[in-house]
Amino acid sequence: MTFTIANVIDSIAGVLKAGYDCPVYLGPNQQGTDYPCFFIFLMPSSISDEPDGRYFRNLGLDVVYVQERNAAGGNAEIQAVQEYLDEHLLMFDYSDGTGTVSLHTYEREASTEDQELHYKFHIRQRVSLPRDSNPMRVMEENNVTEKS
Repeated sequence: MTFTIANVIDSIAGVLKAGYDCPVYLGPNQQGTDYPCFFIFLMPSSISDEPDGRYFRNLGLDVVYVQERNAAGGNAEIQAVQEYLDEHLLMFDYSDGTGTVSLHTYEREASTEDQELHYKFHIRQRVSLPRDSNPMRVMEENNVTEKS
């Protein structure tokens, strides 16, 4: 299974579309925004080395729910969206096109700014790159032996 930022964002967009019939934008949209809608933004993330060719990815994400300004019942709708996200983004199905696994989210927090819901969280995943060769096998094939 391949773990990529694009697949994470697509998987989160799938969760949003399953619960709400509104557009999901994957970046700033200058014109033609249909309300209500969701935006998914990548926030500060980090990568750290792990033993044995692995590394640890800590991805920060912000799901933003935007509705018409001063909409009647706007606060109730924001609360309903937050409840949905709390329930469906604790763990969500991640797919890379070849399979599906459940990913856990961490440090979830919600805030309302300018009548927009910001639902921020992190995904922490250990990943490894495929190896082309086995160094021991290469040494054996080169007839490298230990001196006694």
